Amino acid sequence: MAWTLRIYKALIWLSLYGAALHFFDNVYFFDQYPEPAWLNPVAVAALLIPLVLLAHRAVDYIYIGKADRSYSLVHGFVSGSWLSLGHYLFASPAQILPRINIIIAIQVGLATVLFVYALWLQLSRSPSSIRYTGRAWAKNIALYAVAIVILETLWPSRFSDWWTFW
Repeated sequence: MAWTLRIYKALIWLSLYGAALHFFDNVYFFDQYPEPAWLNPVAVAALLIPLVLLAHRAVDYIYIGKADRSYSLVHGFVSGSWLSLGHYLFASPAQILPRINIIIAIQVGLATVLFVYALWLQLSRSPSSIRYTGRAWAKNIALYAVAIVILETLWPSRFSDWWTFW
């Protein structure tokens, strides 16, 4: 296996470990996290399952020599990991415990490195797969938007306006 794919695989695993760290901390210390009104520890734990499946399947594709099929899965994993930034919709980083800020930074940082590396690999090894990546991002964003709108309609949350500058 080429060294580029070894790095890719390692980044997937590291990003998954970063996501698991955040999810386990969030479940165990749920009351310390700023959350939407509709979220609970069981739901947080359940949200890790699709991320694990995406990452695991992406690594499976690499092992069987079909890395070009892993990119959309990795992009789905990255978009799910970036949702952790949603905590900052409910409190400013200054109001959140440093441990939580560090854990979110680890998860999002690792996912961002994975995103950049996967995109580079994809453009250099399989540029025709970019169209599938665009579709995957569009579907993920639409799914998240619809789910959040429905959940916020049923159980409205109190958002923080610390990030607005107007």
